[in-house]
Amino acid sequence: AITCPGGAPYLETFNSGSAACWTQETADIFDWTIFSGATTSLTTGPSDDVTGGGYYFYIETSVPRAPGDSAIMYTPNIDVSSLTAAELNFYSHMYGASIASLSVDISDNGGTSYTNIFSKSGDQGDQWNEETVDLSSYTGSVSFRITADVGDDGSGVQYWGDISIDNFELREARTCSKPTNVIVS
Repeated sequence: AITCPGGAPYLETFNSGSAACWTQETADIFDWTIFSGATTSLTTGPSDDVTGGGYYFYIETSVPRAPGDSAIMYTPNIDVSSLTAAELNFYSHMYGASIASLSVDISDNGGTSYTNIFSKSGDQGDQWNEETVDLSSYTGSVSFRITADVGDDGSGVQYWGDISIDNFELREARTCSKPTNVIVS
């Protein structure tokens, strides 16, 4: 029997080759794929997972995918009440001329309704980017809907649009942010 996570802190690395209790939307156009190593299309997608040697989820945008297609998946319910100030932290990889968008929505009512908490569009470069979202206003059980959309490069080419996620984590919010623009002399 599969044991679903009950509460935070919660980290899903996908490195078991699956994601316990995550589900694919059945009414969307296609599914997210769990994968290890480089995606099959050149000039899009990651060459490996964020830590190296593990698994990640991505959308494969080659034929038969078409611009406008969406893939949606859902996390299990996760209780964040043990956290003083909850934070979502994950990594995204959005590299390629045909990148459309990645969005994350949250539900605190068992999936009856969702609120958008993260959205990013377009080519973000050939690297994993750390994404952090403040969830301190949420105090009970939450779940997430993750949506990736297929785009095109302006001339109808869609296969340079692979979008990936890895290391999906609910944790205690950091009390201080990472320094930026630090100059060491």
